[in-house]
Amino acid sequence: MHNLSASVEILRWGQASIPAVLFCYGRELDLTIEDIGVYAAIFYTYEKSKPLFQSGVSVGQILQMCPLISKQKLARSINRLEKLSLLSLHGNGSFMDKRVGLEPLFSKLEELIIRDHHLLTKSETAVNEDIIAEYRLKIEQLELALEEEKNRNIPEMLTNSNGNFKKVADFISKKTGSLMSVKMANELKRWLDEMAMTPEFLLCMLEMCFERNIYNPRHISSIAKDLKEYSVNSVEGLENYFKKFVDDGTKSKLPRSEFDPDVIEFGKFTGIDMNAEARRNIYYKWRYDWGFSHAMIMKAGQIMCQRTKNGGLEYVDSVLYNWMTKEIRLPEDADRELKEHKNRYKSEKSTHKKVPESEEYEIYISPVRLEELKSNT
Repeated sequence: MHNLSASVEILRWGQASIPAVLFCYGRELDLTIEDIGVYAAIFYTYEKSKPLFQSGVSVGQILQMCPLISKQKLARSINRLEKLSLLSLHGNGSFMDKRVGLEPLFSKLEELIIRDHHLLTKSETAVNEDIIAEYRLKIEQLELALEEEKNRNIPEMLTNSNGNFKKVADFISKKTGSLMSVKMANELKRWLDEMAMTPEFLLCMLEMCFERNIYNPRHISSIAKDLKEYSVNSVEGLENYFKKFVDDGTKSKLPRSEFDPDVIEFGKFTGIDMNAEARRNIYYKWRYDWGFSHAMIMKAGQIMCQRTKNGGLEYVDSVLYNWMTKEIRLPEDADRELKEHKNRYKSEKSTHKKVPESEEYEIYISPVRLEELKSNT
């Protein structure tokens, strides 16, 4: 009997409803799940505040009908929605007495519905012209935003680079039809500095890559690494390489797609099994997304082996992330930072209980050397 009474009481309260159109256009209106919840509370207050003798409902009524929402959270949400022109807040006195109106929301929803359903308007031609003008404005704004984003993403090396870097960078931008990405810029610096490739050779290599629709910096670096390993330094050698390794079989299949000497060297040096694709992707994140050289990644792996007994990729990831936040990109800068850290550690240690020096670092023996020692014994 009591259960039945409770069920009746649940039904007496009714249900809180909210127009489903908000879910359809929620992303376009920049609404969050929290905003949807606030709108649900406002609509529920409208339903329970009958008859309506004045416009809107007060903030106090909303808090009374939905005590789950705190005053601070409701104020923050209402102010945000008002800035988005998705509700109105008017009236004098305290914040609790101000009235919330939904007219701006319905006006915006009507515009969106008419935009997507032209037959709902009487003057279809006029609306189409307005829509075209609105789209043109949005396109112009997006183009400006895209241009600003590209300018922000151009690395400083593009503006403070030498003639060789700029020459190749301009060629890449011209061929791709857009500004050079940060990943491509980092790889270009590697081709010129670490691999010591001439700009003329790079232009030929890139031309052949672009002819085959190869634009991914990682794939191009794989080709450049092969060319360096095979000592290819002429146009004829380039043509033979691309014909034998890139064009042979399927043109979309790149050479040594499952073999990366850098990843294998890192795994052998640290003792971490890098055969899994997920682990290789972590290495590629450091190399291409974060822009670290292979030497810096090896340096982080060495630190992991020195400081931990059972370290892994997580420790290397934390070391590289720390260097990235501090803009440490060269091995000598990393050594300097480690030395400063060690000095700080010693100064702090001197003020506390003396700790043996051996507890700070562990002796590092590479896995390859360790296997040799085991075999000798």
